[in-house]
Amino acid sequence: MKIMGVDIEPMESPSKSQPMYSVIIIDEGEKILYKSENVSLSRLIRLCWEYNIDVLALDNIYELGENDREIVNIIKLLPQNTNIVQVTYHNGEFKQLKELAREIGYEVQGKLTPQKTAYLDAILALRGYGTSIKVEEKRTKIIVSRGRALGPGGMSQNRYKRFIRGTLLRVAKDIKEKLDAKGLDYDMIVRRSRAGIEGAVFIVYAPRDRLFGIVKKMRGHDVVVDIKPIYKNKIEFKDKKAERRLIVGIDPGIEVGISVIDIYGKPVLLTSKRSIDRDDIISLISKEGKAIIVATDVNPLPDTVKKIASKFNARLFIPEKSLSVEEKQRLIEDYSKLYKLKIDNPHIRDSLAAALKAYYEVENKIRQIESFISRLDIDIINENKIYDCVIYGSTLSECIEKEIEKYIKRDDKKIEEKSDKKDENIMYKLTRLEEENKELKLELSRYKKLIYNLIAERDSLLRKIDEIKLQINRDIERDRKIYELNLNLQNAYKLINELEIRELTIQRQLGKLKEILYKLINGNAIVLKKNNGIGNIFFDGNNLYIIDEKVSNEIAEYADKEIVILDKCLLKDSELLYKELQIEKSKNIDIKKIIDEYRNRKIKRE
Repeated sequence: MKIMGVDIEPMESPSKSQPMYSVIIIDEGEKILYKSENVSLSRLIRLCWEYNIDVLALDNIYELGENDREIVNIIKLLPQNTNIVQVTYHNGEFKQLKELAREIGYEVQGKLTPQKTAYLDAILALRGYGTSIKVEEKRTKIIVSRGRALGPGGMSQNRYKRFIRGTLLRVAKDIKEKLDAKGLDYDMIVRRSRAGIEGAVFIVYAPRDRLFGIVKKMRGHDVVVDIKPIYKNKIEFKDKKAERRLIVGIDPGIEVGISVIDIYGKPVLLTSKRSIDRDDIISLISKEGKAIIVATDVNPLPDTVKKIASKFNARLFIPEKSLSVEEKQRLIEDYSKLYKLKIDNPHIRDSLAAALKAYYEVENKIRQIESFISRLDIDIINENKIYDCVIYGSTLSECIEKEIEKYIKRDDKKIEEKSDKKDENIMYKLTRLEEENKELKLELSRYKKLIYNLIAERDSLLRKIDEIKLQINRDIERDRKIYELNLNLQNAYKLINELEIRELTIQRQLGKLKEILYKLINGNAIVLKKNNGIGNIFFDGNNLYIIDEKVSNEIAEYADKEIVILDKCLLKDSELLYKELQIEKSKNIDIKKIIDEYRNRKIKRE
């Protein structure tokens, strides 16, 4: 156990945005684990999480905030297991811190510093002094939501949306089945969609700790399940131990096993004592609260158990036949896992098995009472008296009506006492109150109807938005498909044009080749082979022809590196043209210039 003592620094106030505190953290052996001055509120909250604080102790809880609402908002930021205790409010009365310090053996001289006050707060809380504050209502909210937002996307994104919505639906159904199986009362609010649900909220009429082992938190990639206690905006101090209702299992003998659990099934006291008498057993139990069921694991009933139950005026639980070792072990095994207990004492085992057997017998009734009272939310109802009444055999409705009747009779008595003095004034006020009550009820009814209509309208609008989003996604997908098809069509047209041009070129080439082939067959064309050594000399296999190569390529029907195909009628013309070109070249030769150059070279040699 780790306890944090806190006291506000001098000249500081909760009205400041960040008041400063003195802080001391101790363990169950009173060893100081941490201490510091001038700690901000945000750092104080961080330390509670870092050290996993079990008890936050103060001499005045209003040092945390100016009013109840501010304190509740701060408590929401603390770990759920952190219990806030005001040490100066003990057993229903306020006491000075110095007076409490003297009770535990600490003599305080002079004015206490914030550090000393924080230390005393922690020590007093460790010794069991003070009263816990109560801000949680007996209701819990379970929220089922998506793990991440669903953005825009294509066909795969739509499939993913359907998968998430279906998963949310399966998780919500699983939670509903678990709550139904345990008989818990709840309201379920679902936001539906076509492929499943968008989310769900359960308002369970039971405290958060009643859901341990039934519904678990989940924080996955696709789905999140969050469990939050519902907090009041008003601070109350928890009931004293003496008012707590208990279920007690007793295993009598030389060594007596005593197991005490509360009406919610939580372990309160598990012990065994040797040579202990009945009065000592009753004293041990009374320190923890009032027993309303006393149970045994054997049949017939031991006389000691009967007398202890009679002392508490508690209901006796006797099994139809003595519990077997296997049944006891089964009861203990699941319970030990849930509350992380190690039970190796056979007397504690037998007494705890008896208490658990009795608890499971009345568990559904207790949950019905809890849910009904949470829904009813009437301050006049004494919850413990309702539990007593139902456990002793009356129906829940009868017990509620009895409490209301007691309250009415008590009010009637008060009215009768006052009526002697101010009858007319009281009747006038009562009439006015009744009229105001009727008007408020009518107004409340109108607001409920308006809220219902607004919720229905909101759901309708959400459905329309989903439909519009679906249609928009379809249009986007269609436009994308059209664009892809148009692009493919343009590429196809381009390819067709290229192929048509190639086809025309090939057709022309085929036509030319057919014409050449026709001339060759008819003897109107001749095939000449080029002479690689001398570029202008050609032969047809029998005869040599001298033709200018450039000219032959220009007038040829076909020409490549190896052969030339010429029209026969152009063959002689080509030879004549070659000779004419040679003559024309010779005319351009300067004979005199050639002779002069020859003479000059000869002179130089001599």
